[in-house]
Amino acid sequence: MRSFKTPFPESVLQPIQRGVLSYKYKGVPCLKSPLDICIYMKLLWDLKPGTIIEIGSKHGGSALFFADLMQSYGLGTHVYSIDLERPDLTDPRITFLEGDVNHLEDSFAAHGLSDCPRPWFVNEDSAHTYAGCLAALRVLAREMQTGDLLAMEDGNLVELGLSERYDGGPNRAIAEFFEASPDVFEVATEYCDMFGQNATYNPNGYLRKT
Repeated sequence: MRSFKTPFPESVLQPIQRGVLSYKYKGVPCLKSPLDICIYMKLLWDLKPGTIIEIGSKHGGSALFFADLMQSYGLGTHVYSIDLERPDLTDPRITFLEGDVNHLEDSFAAHGLSDCPRPWFVNEDSAHTYAGCLAALRVLAREMQTGDLLAMEDGNLVELGLSERYDGGPNRAIAEFFEASPDVFEVATEYCDMFGQNATYNPNGYLRKT
């Protein structure tokens, strides 16, 4: 598999990260990098998803962003957002669900997510741990269909000096999954490399189901 290295040294990422952690959308914490917001806008226009599934709601800002973006594109795409606790946010275009990334199959079974309209865009932005990311990849490998897209967020933990805290995080999970199952996903390089090779918070993390 190609390198996960991003073009951003820690000295560049740290001030960007401070901005990301304080960024709000419509007054609600959103916690997305500016580059990836641009990438998502292009990806979602290209894909025109029937359903968006977000894993990791936090305060609900990114779900609100996705719902607004879909509405601005003239699409009736519903957003399902899963986390251990529901945020204090209500919007008819968004369904917040309680669930655990380590047991994602339970959320799919309990809420009938497998039957949601295609294509899917899945945004995995929950615990960022190696175990959680690998668990999500294994479930999504079964649930996603050809052409569905997944964004596995925050593999840039390496450049931020946080990889050990997350036991290797998304990058380790993606690399090990690809080694064991090389034909399930492909790296969607048109999104990973939109601003330069892996110039994103999600290196090799934009994945298309094959």
